[in-house]
Amino acid sequence: MTLPSGLLDSHKEVRMSELRALYQQAFDAFVKGDYEQAVAGYQRVIERDGRFGLAYQGLAEVYSRLNRLDDAIATIRKAIECDPDEPLFHTSLSRFLQRQGRIPEAEEASAVAARMSAIR
Repeated sequence: MTLPSGLLDSHKEVRMSELRALYQQAFDAFVKGDYEQAVAGYQRVIERDGRFGLAYQGLAEVYSRLNRLDDAIATIRKAIECDPDEPLFHTSLSRFLQRQGRIPEAEEASAVAARMSAIR
């Protein structure tokens, strides 16, 4: 049995609303410096929707603040997989790589971000 399209659209809207609320809670924890709560919150969003690029972005930023740069880089790469045309994700990758001293890779990620920004 399939749901009528109107009901299906309504279900998707509720789901996205819930995801946005969870994302906002994680972001609020991040802003307050409650990184443990932020990590848990972003992970909850990702568990519910593995294509929510901004949740990976947020999680990567938390990892960066915790000096877990390998985790930050791996996580931001997942955000890029979700939305390869998002300049913010490439800019973040560049910043994380710079902090590791991986300058040529950082410059490449920065150039990608610049190209993406020019297209938008």
